[in-house]
Amino acid sequence: MNYFLESEKIYLRAFTMEDIPIWYTWFNDPAVTEHVNKGFFPNTAELQEGYFHAISKSDNDVQLAVVLKENDLLVGIIGIHKIDWLHRRGDISVFIGDKAQWGKGIATEAISLAVKHAFLKLNLRKVTAGMWSSNIGCKRSFEKNYFALEGTLKKQFFCKGSYVDEYRMGLFKEEWESRAKI
Repeated sequence: MNYFLESEKIYLRAFTMEDIPIWYTWFNDPAVTEHVNKGFFPNTAELQEGYFHAISKSDNDVQLAVVLKENDLLVGIIGIHKIDWLHRRGDISVFIGDKAQWGKGIATEAISLAVKHAFLKLNLRKVTAGMWSSNIGCKRSFEKNYFALEGTLKKQFFCKGSYVDEYRMGLFKEEWESRAKI
């Protein structure tokens, strides 16, 4: 297999058309979309194919498939989005769609690979991330990768009958270099 980036348990690679039948179903699963800004409207393979083509042409987004090394199973998505080449920053998003893989450190490994790529290959100086305050596992995964809370936007998203805050986190390249094992 030709990996784009790899760690102990996973590798990241470009998405393919063959991924769409798995990928689009994640956004229709209420449990999977409970703490993210997805799942409000039905998703179809055709809609996901349109997104696939649009993101593939973008000069300001890098979106990759998160795949288990042991069995080549597609389990999630990670991306560096809204890349601002002038100010050298981007926003990382991660989504583990395969519920059987939750709590196994997959998101943490994927974030680590994306951060390394952002700083060493894309030459960004800062990466950010946003998440719902109810998504505790996501926040922990970013914290394990040295992200710090930069701000809280109050009552941004509707979740399970009430509004939850949005956490905005950030990481500078020099902070990452001083703490990460590169």
